[in-house]
Amino acid sequence: MLKSLYLTNNTFYLLGLAIVFFSFGLLWQLSFLLGFMVLGSIIALIIYESFVLSRDTLSFKRQLPKRLSMGDENQVVIEFHNHLNKSLIVDLIENLPFQFQIFDFKKTYHLKPAESIKNHYKLIPTLRGEYTWESSVLMIKLSKWSLVSKKEEIDEVTTVACYPSFLQFSEVSLKANIENPEKNEMLVRRIGQSLEFEQIKEYSSGDDYRHINWKASAKKGQLMLNQYQDERSQDIYCAIDMGRTMKMPFNNLTLLDYAINASLALSKAIISTKDKAGIIAYSYDKAEHLTPKKDWRQFGKIIELLYNLKTDFLESDFEYLYKFVRINIKRRSLIVIFTNFDSENALRRNFKYIQHIARHHLVLVVFFENSEISDFISVEAKSLNQVYEKAVGFDRLQKSQLIARELQNAGIRTVLSPPEKLSSQVVKKYIEIKKQQII
Repeated sequence: MLKSLYLTNNTFYLLGLAIVFFSFGLLWQLSFLLGFMVLGSIIALIIYESFVLSRDTLSFKRQLPKRLSMGDENQVVIEFHNHLNKSLIVDLIENLPFQFQIFDFKKTYHLKPAESIKNHYKLIPTLRGEYTWESSVLMIKLSKWSLVSKKEEIDEVTTVACYPSFLQFSEVSLKANIENPEKNEMLVRRIGQSLEFEQIKEYSSGDDYRHINWKASAKKGQLMLNQYQDERSQDIYCAIDMGRTMKMPFNNLTLLDYAINASLALSKAIISTKDKAGIIAYSYDKAEHLTPKKDWRQFGKIIELLYNLKTDFLESDFEYLYKFVRINIKRRSLIVIFTNFDSENALRRNFKYIQHIARHHLVLVVFFENSEISDFISVEAKSLNQVYEKAVGFDRLQKSQLIARELQNAGIRTVLSPPEKLSSQVVKKYIEIKKQQII
């Protein structure tokens, strides 16, 4: 127990004061007496506080989320219970996972006598993978003036997986009420547009007579009609570029991470609207492929695939993507390509492959606008160097917009978005395409 007790800085300050009194005691006799009084008080307080802290003082519990959401604030819940009838001050020192690169994490909590408190701290993971929390260290003392603190180490090792952002769904709205077909153009039902049977209803003027159910009409004694539900399940692929240009960092996340998070949000929107969601994650010479489906088990498979994506960030090969699409995707689909063109030459090298894909499928190219450059050029220049820097930044933004216009002129839809707004912009564009019924 004595090994867990430590002297605080206050002890050494008081010992220094006692030394000063003893030093002046050579000149002033009363100073010796004051020095002995201070030294005796120090010893008495140390013995008293050590006795109090040697008992069962505190219980601690740490509750981690079942899984972490990449790029979002994740809460770690902590609970304290004071077993003493005295107030306590607790310093919590956490051994956080190395991915956070935080090596001085410390928080202080004040507990009243016999009080239980529940609190939390927030962390933002920026890498997919497993995060391991190791032991928590508690430094307990009676007050801020205490001479003794007690160290308790909670030896609890917990590993939590960090998945692509799933907390974003509370912020990304579909911009449409999918539960109310009367107000949603996407879910308009038409009779006779597919072979998906819905119900038998009474014939009314204007209905297609080819769908009259003669057996039901004979039984009912009046004309009855087979009503079919409009076919509305299209194949939607999120094609994620895992090449070199997607390694660019922004707010501690790479552009690839933003594309993965946006793909997850879009997949949820796709399944919510009864379409089929699939994934293609392509790089230089390989591709991860998940065939599109529209049930919620598919969403779980998408999360797992995106969680396990690994890449060496080599140069992207759009020719390989084109060949893969032609071989593996037979039905006309919407292919959302998440990529990043760092120059006009990069677009020209790959433009013909995107066009070839667009001949057989509806293509939506999603790439990134540098919002940091946008913020920089919006600030007034105060020096000649800043004028030059703003000119270069403005030229870079103009090139991104020019790339978007070239794609649009070729009949290819585009989304040019800042990384932090990518998920909402992509979902919004998908809803727009869905309403136009052009897939």
